Amino acid sequence: MMKMKYVVVLCTLVLATSCTPTKVVVPLEEGQWQIGVTQGRPQFNEGFLPVLGGYAAKGISSTKTNYGGIQFSSLFLGAVQLEAGQVATLVPQQGLNPGISYSYGAQSFMSTRDYAFRFYPEAGLNAFFQAGPHILNVSANTWVDPTWFLADFGRGQILAPSFSAGYRLRYKWFEAQLEYKILNPTREIHIPQAYVPNTSGLGGKGFFYGIAINF
Repeated sequence: MMKMKYVVVLCTLVLATSCTPTKVVVPLEEGQWQIGVTQGRPQFNEGFLPVLGGYAAKGISSTKTNYGGIQFSSLFLGAVQLEAGQVATLVPQQGLNPGISYSYGAQSFMSTRDYAFRFYPEAGLNAFFQAGPHILNVSANTWVDPTWFLADFGRGQILAPSFSAGYRLRYKWFEAQLEYKILNPTREIHIPQAYVPNTSGLGGKGFFYGIAINF
């Protein structure tokens, strides 16, 4: 029972935030690698939840990129959080018409205390406009919780959506990322010592930053 409670509390915390920034919006060139770190401080009411992660991505074709990552901040909470997935072009950009890409993958959590395990599929959609090294995007993403009904006090939810807008500078071997994200704006959820507001309060929200190298 304690094992299940620990996993529920931990994963409710993470699902309440969906605090992983968008890794790749425009697929990389075929054979190209990107390694980066991301950092953010989404706000919940009057407080902040610092998040820090790292990732690696590789272009497997001109339209598809695979990625994998780890959230270092989850380690401080006693869980190993890993993610993996793919980003693919759905509609290429044509002139002033933006391109559209989609992503799918999953997040996994394993407790470092008792090795309890949870798994969350996720999917997202990005609209982007690229001009030279400059990339603008708006994105929507959601996690799926297959065990939402196990959450205490009826606070579980099947979907944990997020919405974001960002700017990226992808210049040769370097990429800088800035993203503003609205996290879980659909309902009130309780995480340790805080309530995440519902739609009228726009859930959690905040800026995420990233830097990466390409080779």
